Amino acid sequence: MTGSRRFRRAGERGLLIEVTEGENTHALARWLRDSAHADRLDEVVPGPRTVLAVADPDVLAAVARSVDSAPAVQERQATGHIVEVEVVYDGTDLESVCEQTGLSRDEVVHLHSTATFLVDFFGFSPGLAFSAGVPDQLRVPRLETPRTTVPAGSLAVANQYTVVYPGSTPGGWSIIGRSVSAPLWDPHRSPPNLVHVGDQVRFRVVGP
Repeated sequence: MTGSRRFRRAGERGLLIEVTEGENTHALARWLRDSAHADRLDEVVPGPRTVLAVADPDVLAAVARSVDSAPAVQERQATGHIVEVEVVYDGTDLESVCEQTGLSRDEVVHLHSTATFLVDFFGFSPGLAFSAGVPDQLRVPRLETPRTTVPAGSLAVANQYTVVYPGSTPGGWSIIGRSVSAPLWDPHRSPPNLVHVGDQVRFRVVGP
């Protein structure tokens, strides 16, 4: 395992760990939280390809040595919590997605609505849950030119991920529909978010 992972400093108190090909960042994050360093780690944040560890510099040096010799773990563990989101597939980019993939509208809807997605991490906006599991046939790249505004509740895809935009924000993903369920993020609700990392998400068709 030695030398397979890459380490980069992220400020004075951050260590960014780039995982190996196919390795699950959440598994490594769990390993860190259960390690001998756990009590001295202020934060452990998994992303799609990296894990950020936050602690004092002397702790980070010890963490790097431990992680460098730790075994790679590739399983993706779900929490067991399943969130169902009701959606209407009438998005602005639905026709474009059909053209890019060679699929019909019905095929796009079927593939997306019958898949089970796993929340990997949260993006730049509170409640923006990056959920992995877009079927290979349905994968499209990000838009060449991002939009300055994407309506709240928009259902979008890019590569292996799907998201429901929790608020009106800029965005560069292909919009294929919209959620008609309760918002996944509401700052006035306790807790504010309905989904958490490791939760499974399914989309149910409720309209044309």
